[in-house]
Formats: sequence, structure tokens, C-alpha cells
Amino acid sequence: MAKSRETGVPLPEGVEKVTVRKKSGKVYTYYYWNPHRGTDREGERMPLPNADKKPVAFWKEVERRQKETPTACPPGSIGALIERYRDSDEFKRLGDGTRTNYEVHMRRFEDRETWGLVAVNDLTPLAVQTARDAMKETPVMANQMLSVGRTIWDWAIPLDLAKLNPFDKVKDLEIPDRGHVPWPAWVVEYVRLHAWPDLVRMERLGIMTCQRGSDLIRMGPEFREHNGIWCRPKKTRKRRRSFHIPLSTTDALELDRWAETPVTYTNSRWLKPIDRFRDDLYLYSPKGAQYTADGLRARWGRWLADTPEGKQLCKRWKEWVAAQVKKYDWDIDPEEKDHPTIHGLRGTGILARAEQGYDVDQIANDIGMSRQNVEHYMRFRDQMKVGADGQNRLRLVKDSG
Repeated sequence: MAKSRETGVPLPEGVEKVTVRKKSGKVYTYYYWNPHRGTDREGERMPLPNADKKPVAFWKEVERRQKETPTACPPGSIGALIERYRDSDEFKRLGDGTRTNYEVHMRRFEDRETWGLVAVNDLTPLAVQTARDAMKETPVMANQMLSVGRTIWDWAIPLDLAKLNPFDKVKDLEIPDRGHVPWPAWVVEYVRLHAWPDLVRMERLGIMTCQRGSDLIRMGPEFREHNGIWCRPKKTRKRRRSFHIPLSTTDALELDRWAETPVTYTNSRWLKPIDRFRDDLYLYSPKGAQYTADGLRARWGRWLADTPEGKQLCKRWKEWVAAQVKKYDWDIDPEEKDHPTIHGLRGTGILARAEQGYDVDQIANDIGMSRQNVEHYMRFRDQMKVGADGQNRLRLVKDSG
């Protein structure tokens, strides 16, 4: 707190001053209590009395809120460890989304009603397991909590801020083996014949590279080299560099053709088809704009929901998935029951490479995916080759015609 309480002196910590100039030219000043402004812990700011007009009331309210705000946790406590990790380069180098996810669990760790005041070295595996079990209803969050704890304690040990990692001794909760369903051959063929041209490119690019939608939208000719394409996944770019994805000759030539060929878009509201071309991207919108990940998903969703062909595909997909679930006892996300997802193209590409004779380790190395994740998709390998596929494909094309 500033020693002087005169107008114009530095504001006490936790106070935010906002100056607003109205159209009339008058200037108004407002004061708020906002102790964590500009951080991931920022909450709702609370109005304070005007320090210029009501200084006594202002300082009285500030002192009250300062007393109600918890003081820093003592050195050596879990709360102090979390605060230090929050200020570390290790944490600041994480992506925005990752930091937000970490904060959910870090706030839980530093809460004075739970572990905040506990000495770091007094936290036992039993206490961690108890916290995990209390989250059994949300197993994904429980496992994420364990992962965050392991990361923070692993960071702390070399700095002599912790002796052992109690999270290492606690196993993750088992969760259903769910994952995005790869597109079978009849879906791939149907989309190729009936989808909008940019979505046809999306399908082809997703299968040949096995990458996420957030990476497909950034790919362009500058990343093409030799018999493949370079990729540095957005989701994991904080911990890994670019890698080279080898492509078949046919796929490599297709990308080279895209680099020189416009996309022709049609619309009933237009007098004639419109050609769009960008020399820096393979995927772009009818306006020639670069897609965002959400924008690409929305574009795919509109085709599925708003066109007769998309609705027909969803209808057949639901029938096919229901038959697969019944026959193979699949446990899948609800979203997978309604329509094929963009993420499912990763599995389609993996199965395509497997059919070409590549083993799991080679596929994992080529597409930058862990062996475990590749094996997850490989479980669909034989199940996708059901005899009804060909019949479904022919019937689907016929019905849509």
C-alpha cells in the first residue's frame, strides 16, 4: 500500500484505475479492486469509491479488501511452489490453451483449504490418490490433474524445491477406449464425388498427411520438398520441431497441381462459378480467405447439415456406425454417431499406409505420431473391411443420384 493517501500518488497493489473520455469531452475516472489483473487468475473486477472525490471511503474499502485477500503461502508450501512455477519460463512457454488447462488444476493445488499450506515434501501418494478418486466422475479431468502434478513436481526436483514426485506413484484412471472413427472407403468416395471442392481437398490432404485440421489449414507449397511435405504441428510445437512427411508419388503430384490450380466454387446465388487461387495455401474459403480450425469445422458442418448430399451421408453414417457398434462393441463419442469428423481422416490415412505395407513404427515415424496412438487406430484395420462396405457404397451413391 502507498504510504501517502493524497490524490495523484501511486495506487495500492490490486487497484485498477480506468479513465473514460465521453463524446462531450468530459473525462471520468473509475477505480476497481482487481488484484490479479492481466493474469490467468483474473476474476471479476469490483468497483471502489472514487479516490479523488471520496478518499476516506476509498482507502477504507481498499484496506478491507486487502485483509480479505489471502496472503501469500509460506515458503516451502505447495502454494508457494505453484506461484513460482506460474512465474517460470517453463510455464510461460506453454501454449495459451495449455496454460488455461493447467490453471484449473494449479488453483486447486494452491487452494489454502486443500494443499496450499501443506509443505511440498509432505504431500504423499495417498493424498494424491485420494484427490484422484474424488474426481472419478470426470476421469479425463482426474488424469489431467495427475499429469499437471507430475509436470510441476518434475520441474521442481532439479531446483531442489521438492525431493520426490508423489504423482508418479499414482496410476491414471481407466477411461473408455474412445477415438475418432476413421472414414471407411465408401465415405471417402462419397465425399470425393459430392462435397464442395475445398472440402474434397481437405479430405485428400487429411488422408495423405494424417494431420489435424489445425495443421491442414496452414499447409502450402512452401512446405513441399522432395517426395513429401514439412509439418510442425500447432498443438505440439512447443516441444517438437518440424518433421518431413513422405508422400506417395500420386499425392505429391496432386499437391503440386493444387499449387498452380484455382478452386472453382459454385453457388446458386452467383451468376457463374468463381475461381479462387492462393499460392501460399492448399485450403482456402470461397472468399479466398485462410481458414481457422473452427472455420473449417463450421464449413464441414454446413455441408453436412444444409445440403441434400450431406444429410444423406449423415443418415447412412448413422446406420453404418450403429451396425459397427453392435458387431464390434465399439465405445465411441456421441459426436461420432452423427457424422464423420475431420479428425477421423487421421485414422483413415493411417489405415491407408498400413494397407500399403508399412508397419506401426514406420507409420508413427512418418506422420509424427506416437506408436500408441497409431496402434489405437490400427484396431479398426480389420473391422473396416466388412463385406457390407461395397454394397453400402454403391447404394449410397445410387440413392444420392
